Amino acid sequence: MRQLERAALGAAVALSVLSVGDAILRATSDTVPPWDDEAGTTWGIVSTNVLMTVTFGLLAAVLVRNAGGIDAGSGVRRWFRRLLAVDLAVLACGYVLVSVLDPAVAGGVAGVAFLVMFVLGALLGGALVRRTDVRLPAALMLAPVPLIALAFALEAVAPGWGHPGYAETALYLGIAMLALAVAPRTAGDAREHAVASR
Repeated sequence: MRQLERAALGAAVALSVLSVGDAILRATSDTVPPWDDEAGTTWGIVSTNVLMTVTFGLLAAVLVRNAGGIDAGSGVRRWFRRLLAVDLAVLACGYVLVSVLDPAVAGGVAGVAFLVMFVLGALLGGALVRRTDVRLPAALMLAPVPLIALAFALEAVAPGWGHPGYAETALYLGIAMLALAVAPRTAGDAREHAVASR
């Protein structure tokens, strides 16, 4: 019953490895990564866009599918979860449409959606952190707040090491682990879950 959630976790791990790898590669060498939009290779850019599309799409899907378990009757959590799912869906669609849209428009929308993702993730994490069943995923979703501040401080002290990849990793893993933690384990659980979320 939890194949979608496992797929989302696998995609989150893969994108996190790429994000942290990008951070380390940029900090330790002058090599341009093959996925860099400005000087990268076609296969690297396309592969990265596919991974981002799949990951954002899966994360949005598990937030929708596990609405009842995440919201648990809270209107605040419901709205934060819905908005985050929409934002992730916008990012997923953006990476699909990037080749047909005006790059300036696509880049502007993606940039805003990317920043909003951190805000909404932290808000949902904050609304969930008191729940013992999802405390670890909620803490990971909150972690980008100090990690972004740390990235700015690190960039000031050690230029090249400040990177959003650390914060991205915490958020992607937090969302995927949240969905996995609340997902029904059996068909019977799924039926109860569906009834409870109505």
